[in-house]
Amino acid sequence: MAEPLQDFLSRQLSTQPYLIGNGILPVKGKCILGGEPKHNKSFVVINMMLDLARGRALFGATRRNGRPICPIDQKYRVLYIEQELGELGLQKRLRRILAEQKLEGLELFVKTKDTAMRLDTPEGRDFIRNEVASVMPHVLILDPMAKFHLSEENSSQEMGMVMRVCDHLIEEFNVSIIIVHHIKKQSFENPARGGDKLRGSSAIFGDVDTFIELERLSPGSVLEPTLRLSFELRQAEPLEQMYLRRLSTGECIYLGEEFRWGRATEGALSNSRNKFKGL
Repeated sequence: MAEPLQDFLSRQLSTQPYLIGNGILPVKGKCILGGEPKHNKSFVVINMMLDLARGRALFGATRRNGRPICPIDQKYRVLYIEQELGELGLQKRLRRILAEQKLEGLELFVKTKDTAMRLDTPEGRDFIRNEVASVMPHVLILDPMAKFHLSEENSSQEMGMVMRVCDHLIEEFNVSIIIVHHIKKQSFENPARGGDKLRGSSAIFGDVDTFIELERLSPGSVLEPTLRLSFELRQAEPLEQMYLRRLSTGECIYLGEEFRWGRATEGALSNSRNKFKGL
């Protein structure tokens, strides 16, 4: 039943809880990680998965005063469903990342490369639903979005239906969803900004709480590239860009606040490497 405006405004509503703080991933929310091909999207989202399972601040990133930039306050159960690497590729990647890390107490589940997993067919939706029901995760990761449907990405109606399936999963299982997606090619004459960079219909960006843009700043020949994350948040104050180094092992480490001003040193990078050993 509708209520008078003055009554609505006077009610005390609880604040929005977050799995990843500072407005990045709300409970029962949707976040998209977007970037160009070969820009390390899967590496970054795997590191996000591990930090959620460990209950560690995202990428271990803290300010000089020790305060986490993207806090994660507890351990979460995560289901990672991917459609590109396949079993062998994902196992190889995870073994390298986790070679010196402990898995005890982490609730991580993976499902890899199965064409039956679709968001745009009844059978495919049932398949994904059953996977989620078997794990009951706090966070579901879909990587990449394009491999979970054969719908027309530029159609607002078709993509709206795909995103609606995510809403049904959220409501049924109280899960938050991270989606990996591509951004469209940019043109000098008509550059896109923020969520408008995402490939396909604007209905995709319009349906999520957060867009994280990933850019690879280093040339393709660099073994341990520098990455930049930019955040567009619907429910929080703006968040500054974050710079990471993707190590040869696949770990993504935070380069520190100083890096924003071009003062990062190899000594600081060495300290970051040592900080995360054994986690």
